[in-house]
Amino acid sequence: MMDTFRNFGQSWVAKILMILIALSFVLWGVSGYLFSGNSSSSTVATVDGQKISDTVFQKRMKDVQARYNHVFGAATAAKMVEDKSFGLDVLDGLINNMLLGAEARRLGLRVPDTALAKKIESIPAFQEKGVFSKSHYQKLLAANGMTPAQFEGMLRASMRMEQLQVIPQAIATASNAEATRVWAWSQEYRDVSAVDIRDADFAAAAKPTSAKVAAYYHANVDQFQLPAQLQVQYVVLGPKDFVGKRLSPTNPASNVSAVAAEQSAASFNSQAENAFQAQVENFKDLLFSSPDGLAAVAKAYNLKIQESGMLTAGRVLAQGPFADARALDLAFSKAVLAGKNSTALRLANGDLLAVHLLHYTPGSTQPLSAVVRSITAKLSSAKAKKLAKNKAQALLAAARQAKDMNVLTDGGAHPLHTYLDITRRNGQGLDNAALAAAFTTPAPVDGIPSMDMVKTPSGYQILAITHVTAPSAAAINPKVAAQIRTSLEEQRSRLLSIAYLKDLREHAKVEINDAQLAQIAH
Repeated sequence: MMDTFRNFGQSWVAKILMILIALSFVLWGVSGYLFSGNSSSSTVATVDGQKISDTVFQKRMKDVQARYNHVFGAATAAKMVEDKSFGLDVLDGLINNMLLGAEARRLGLRVPDTALAKKIESIPAFQEKGVFSKSHYQKLLAANGMTPAQFEGMLRASMRMEQLQVIPQAIATASNAEATRVWAWSQEYRDVSAVDIRDADFAAAAKPTSAKVAAYYHANVDQFQLPAQLQVQYVVLGPKDFVGKRLSPTNPASNVSAVAAEQSAASFNSQAENAFQAQVENFKDLLFSSPDGLAAVAKAYNLKIQESGMLTAGRVLAQGPFADARALDLAFSKAVLAGKNSTALRLANGDLLAVHLLHYTPGSTQPLSAVVRSITAKLSSAKAKKLAKNKAQALLAAARQAKDMNVLTDGGAHPLHTYLDITRRNGQGLDNAALAAAFTTPAPVDGIPSMDMVKTPSGYQILAITHVTAPSAAAINPKVAAQIRTSLEEQRSRLLSIAYLKDLREHAKVEINDAQLAQIAH
């Protein structure tokens, strides 16, 4: 959703609309409007005992969507609203603004009329030739469905809440020295030597004995159960089977004839649905009175008897009637396993399903001989990983004690690979985990490599940082330093503001009615 905001245009129309959206997110939850509405409405959430009703929540979602429609167009807005997080984001915004509004009132924060007027006059969208225009201001607000009183109320609430950000902004300072260190950190080059300790190198030593394989099998026999399987015949009856047909009054289960050609398609569909509903009980009676197969019910309704593929207990199919877990349970029901017709199951689309058993294979336990290879591979892999880790840890400890990275090769058993002049963006072949470790491991001291190890897809890699090239602080462009300092301060202020809001929420009693939220949001 935020990508859409970032890519939005920079025109004056866009700017005023974005101001309106931003402010609309501020006031909701602060004004008396939040607590108004139908008293019989269900509650979506409460904040310190104050309710957010579903009426207010739904109106808020419609307001937000309307703003999105105005700014981004209906198609883009629809996609944003369809996002699963939309409803929760709207509710979180209401809750957060209630908390901030309450905190602002508790602290007695005020916005003088003169400060409000000055703020409005400074907004470029309300100016003509650099000077505030009251008529332009009123027309622009009207074009966006707002009165000056509504906008000024929102802006006042926004300015009052902005005062809550003074402390985070004051604390979130960054010095030139910090900016220089960040720049130097980003410009480092490092030389790295590494050895790979692969799990595969320990495969032979990790192979379990027959006794261990057997012990694992008997201790975990539940893992080797084969589920029951079966194949069934089935029929599906629905309104489609009555389109363009009517049943003889003398024999409702047979003797179908065409209806009058002049009837409309809508009439056909309505009559088909009615005819289907009238035959539901008769369909069930036929299944019960002819329990040894589906032929009678298929003949009565001119249905095709179909065969399922092999069905496995507990595993629904990707499509077809047995994609419904209830249909799968029906196939494995006691009556079907006893060779009788199933009862009629109403599927999600309203059709009726009935099944009859063709073949059944009960569940069983695989013998040890059938699973010995998989158990051996599993135990071998686990043991090899453990041996590789132990070896890597031992070599790292020995090399650190000897202050010599050549110890890592274990007498030449593990080749030493060299990566020169790597940067944070170019590891020269190091994988991501090793590259990250290469720049978090301390720089070497007095020519002694600093070392660490990381987990890799194939085992472990031990790294030795042999040389670090850092740029001189004097080389940094002052403008770059200023940009980095500003970025640091913005990030720190944002994190402090988030932490402040989180603290307010943790100390408030916030309760969300998840069931009501899900019902409204979808």
